[in-house]
Amino acid sequence: MRPASPSGQAPLERRLGPDYPAGVINIRDLSIRCGQCMNFMTLAAYEPREGWNAYTYQCDGGTCDAAAARTVVEVPVAMDEFAIRGCPTEG
Repeated sequence: MRPASPSGQAPLERRLGPDYPAGVINIRDLSIRCGQCMNFMTLAAYEPREGWNAYTYQCDGGTCDAAAARTVVEVPVAMDEFAIRGCPTEG
């Protein structure tokens, strides 16, 4: 039996998002924000590296310097569900 929730704070009964197997990362489930303007960033490039997949994001804000407002997220190949299914920016 669960303890009662504080008034106005019902417990979360449903699962959030899809159910992935343990040890898997899906880059599409991440929201990345620009550290300069706090706008969301868009996936702009994908580059496979030795043992890793590198995803480059750029700011959507339009006011940030593109060179300074880039973020690279590296995911181990064995855990990268997005790359296994196919990255839409991959040429």
